[in-house]
Amino acid sequence: MPNELKFKLVDAFAKSPYSGNVAGVVFDADDLSDKQMQAIAAEFNASETTFVLKPTTRDAAVRFRWFAPSSEVSFCGHATIGAVHALLEDGRLPHALDEPGTILPIEFCDGILNVRTEHIEGTTQPDTIWLDMPHSEPKQTNVVVLPLTRHLGLSEDMIDTGFVPIRTHDEDIMFAVQTLPVLLEMQPNMGELARYCRKEGLRGVFVTTTNTLSRSSIVQSRFFAPAVGVDEDPVTGSAHGPLGLHLVNSGIVTMTGDRADFHCTQAKAGGRAGLVRVVVTETSDGKHVRIGGSCVTTASGTLQQTPKI
Repeated sequence: MPNELKFKLVDAFAKSPYSGNVAGVVFDADDLSDKQMQAIAAEFNASETTFVLKPTTRDAAVRFRWFAPSSEVSFCGHATIGAVHALLEDGRLPHALDEPGTILPIEFCDGILNVRTEHIEGTTQPDTIWLDMPHSEPKQTNVVVLPLTRHLGLSEDMIDTGFVPIRTHDEDIMFAVQTLPVLLEMQPNMGELARYCRKEGLRGVFVTTTNTLSRSSIVQSRFFAPAVGVDEDPVTGSAHGPLGLHLVNSGIVTMTGDRADFHCTQAKAGGRAGLVRVVVTETSDGKHVRIGGSCVTTASGTLQQTPKI
């Protein structure tokens, strides 16, 4: 272990501290074993912790691995944006601050992620960090929502049948309810929901509604993933790639020319909330999704002990 293993806690999709979704970020994690990373993620108990490692390819500037409290995950949106923010704040990617919009290639288990920064004129820190989303197309499979309703405390008549449910590449079920009160009043049975998700090979369940309080947000959503140790995630970046594409493909969001630019809200009932910017563009090779958000660091320090595993 290095003499100093630095970490930060970063609120992603947040304009102010203690909002959005917190991500742990551990720098220089190359000497940590998988079991040590898992134990540290469980100690932080954020929905995901990013471990920053040296890349194994010249095509990337850095490599990320993400761990939820109980297991490694293949991709995490908010912890990617949060880790890039932490690296920029720590002065480890200086060219990205000197040249806003520079592509930052990040290695992960499925290839390369591209991240960009957007600055407000006259500032040195990025206002928005943009992530090009991988795997936004839904899986070609029929999704049946009704078996889920009893685990979520919903009845059949609460489901918005105008929003076709989908299953995402990350193995999330995504569907809509008719009203915001129904969304906010959901009280899932986490034990039963976790057992259902494990049985069906699901990471989690993403529930949304177009019945929002503010016209500035197209939808408001909640996300439950008790099978991977996260009963409810405050803001789920990875889900907003499939969500954004599905909203456009369903005609809920209309493109202007070859582009749609809109905002989505996600919030725990009575708890943390965050705003995700979504941009869908159409090119000759299909539609592409980018999500963006702001970040705030709330804590930084040095790990004094590593797990003896």
